[in-house]
Amino acid sequence: MPAISRQRDKIAFICDVTGNPDLFLQPFNLEKGAVGKPQQIFSAPNATQGSPTFNPDGTRLAFVSNKDGSPKIYVMNIPEAGTPLKHIKATLISKRNRENSAPAWSPDGTKLAYCARTKNDRQIWIYDFATGREMPLTEGPGHKENPSWAPDNLHLVFNSSSNGGELFIIDLNQAEATQITFGSHTKCFPSWEPR
Repeated sequence: MPAISRQRDKIAFICDVTGNPDLFLQPFNLEKGAVGKPQQIFSAPNATQGSPTFNPDGTRLAFVSNKDGSPKIYVMNIPEAGTPLKHIKATLISKRNRENSAPAWSPDGTKLAYCARTKNDRQIWIYDFATGREMPLTEGPGHKENPSWAPDNLHLVFNSSSNGGELFIIDLNQAEATQITFGSHTKCFPSWEPR
């Protein structure tokens, strides 16, 4: 589950070299490849970390950890090289629901979209960094997952189990999503490019 910063100078990934699936950061150069050794930047006893993703300016990471039981979304500042692991802190942002996954930063870095089990179905939620609030974006039956932002910071594409597994687009200012794919095969893991 590696992620590369938009600046192409850092790679975040999960590795179990310590005996636990922990979060690591690797400085990177397009011409030379890996620069130095990877740094372990997050660990929690008996927990699994996953789905790291950089904010647009490459200064913060969002990721999933089940360190408190259920998978939740955490955000952390990128530590300076050599910072001891015990001095690196992550902040929990998904407090209202359980089974959170697939964090995705808005292109302007002001919001984070993610999936969360809400009642019986997985829905798309938004965390607004300016207000510190979590807000549901979707509702209704069917699992909605894997959000990806449009460059305009207003639209997201996601896959839904509704209608047999199709892709939908939703506007932050409108409550109803629009189906954009049709057919007999399941569609999933959309990515809105270029950025």
